Amino acid sequence: MKKILMISYRFPWPEYEGGYNLRVLNLAKILKKKYQLDLLTLFEKQSQFKNKNNLKDIFDNIFLIKKTKLSEGVDTFKAFFSQSPLQVGYYSSERMEQWVLDNYRKYDLLFLCTLRSIKYVKNIKIPKVVDLIDSITLNYKEAKNWNNLFWRAIYKIEIPRLKKHETKILKSEKFSKIFISSEFDKNYLLKQADGEIGQAKKLTVIPNGVNPFLLERHNNQETIIKQEENWISFLGKMDTQPNQDAAVFFAREVFPKIIKFAARSKYIGADLDKLKFYIIGPNPTKKVKDLEKIKNVKVTGYLENPYQILKKSKIIVAPLRFGAGIQNKVLEAMALGKVAVTSEIGKRGIKKAQNGTHFEVVDIQNSRLWADKIIELISNSKKRKEIGKNAEGLIRENYKWDKIGEILLEEIKQII
Repeated sequence: MKKILMISYRFPWPEYEGGYNLRVLNLAKILKKKYQLDLLTLFEKQSQFKNKNNLKDIFDNIFLIKKTKLSEGVDTFKAFFSQSPLQVGYYSSERMEQWVLDNYRKYDLLFLCTLRSIKYVKNIKIPKVVDLIDSITLNYKEAKNWNNLFWRAIYKIEIPRLKKHETKILKSEKFSKIFISSEFDKNYLLKQADGEIGQAKKLTVIPNGVNPFLLERHNNQETIIKQEENWISFLGKMDTQPNQDAAVFFAREVFPKIIKFAARSKYIGADLDKLKFYIIGPNPTKKVKDLEKIKNVKVTGYLENPYQILKKSKIIVAPLRFGAGIQNKVLEAMALGKVAVTSEIGKRGIKKAQNGTHFEVVDIQNSRLWADKIIELISNSKKRKEIGKNAEGLIRENYKWDKIGEILLEEIKQII
């Protein structure tokens, strides 16, 4: 059996801890079906070292290398005076590079997780693939319009460096394949690389899938509608910038309008006190926790089973004002047979999905339109039922991990 070494710039556990972990672990499960698979990863906390047993069913061997907070700061400072992106410096590790140099001959393929892992394998001449996941340049270009002066200063440094870095990767002959999670990001990268169409064959879309248990049951739309409350939910890791921004935007600018306008609705007015906005997800920051000061806004933090609330919600929102790649939160809402209300950012990575058929897309600049659309949907169970059914069907057809696995394994088969 051929051997693959997956290299991660951070310890990819637990799975719920953001889209990165979800993708890394699910791609690993797919690769494990055909190959011997080892993991080499940095870690910060001793608890992560202990948690490596949680990954023993996915990886044959796990090798961990410590990265301290102090070294992260020092290496970021060094990167400031180079041409390298700061985040590449932040996650640099001479010990990781040396480990790869000492051990790479044992493997048939190196599988690199994002551009932050590339530095560990410089000058290594065996087949390599890199999963960029999304375009960080695209994410940062959009984020700079919504963030404070500190982050705008960081983006001013990072964006040109990242653009150069992503373009260099795309044009490089060192990688057998380059993966990305959405067609939108693929096209953005090719355009950013000045139309290097010759590299288009290397750049392959491997989308994210949904947790299989979301589709194991048979979704009866009548049952879904009957169990719903006047709840609106947002699911995500609550210490990331896109999710924090989205939660604050919706809670402060949209939800108060919904409360105000819903009072006039004959469908909602009588149950106005039951109209709630749930912010669900691990690691809520103080900025997110403070949103509970707004009437009927609930911040749950980490929940072992967030789907209990999501299933009872009439609407699941993804009010993202910046971001890149494919949005797991939208895929999961659709898999549950729910109406997802999102922005252009939230929908653009989902192939074949259409506004008004599989979800609702609203202009992120207009909080009034968001409030109007959500009240309309809460009041219209027939429309929710129709969109939810279409959404689940699209996910079953295109976004199950086993189907995505066929694409990935075929790509790897061409290399080793």
